Amino acid sequence: MGLIDKLAAGIERVAEEADKALDKGKTKVSELQIQMEMDSLAKKLGYLVFDFYRGRQVDQALRQKILDDMTRLEDELLAKRAEARAKAEAEAAWKAQRAAGEGQTPPSSAPSAEEVPGGGAAAPEAPADQGPGAPA
Repeated sequence: MGLIDKLAAGIERVAEEADKALDKGKTKVSELQIQMEMDSLAKKLGYLVFDFYRGRQVDQALRQKILDDMTRLEDELLAKRAEARAKAEAEAAWKAQRAAGEGQTPPSSAPSAEEVPGGGAAAPEAPADQGPGAPA
């Protein structure tokens, strides 16, 4: 292998690592946006509960909408975390194969939450002392 080939291979590896880091960053930003939305909804729900305990009129339709939105966001968050976990596992398996000399082509992409059996719904829940908005 000539010097140019070695440089090209090195540049390719650096580009692949940069793409992976960018993907991880995008995933984390997306998770943080969902967590911020959930925090905002939790605050609104908290004020509704406070109003209820203070004897004020509470709009039950609004309360249910907030709960439904929080449930939807939690499901999205769990699916994103399952997808990120699947990508990390696929990458680790690819690195193990490469180290063993079996494969030379990186995985194009790990399966999305929809492609994983169960749709990523079997993701472990957050510990009891942490809500879904807590950092992973």
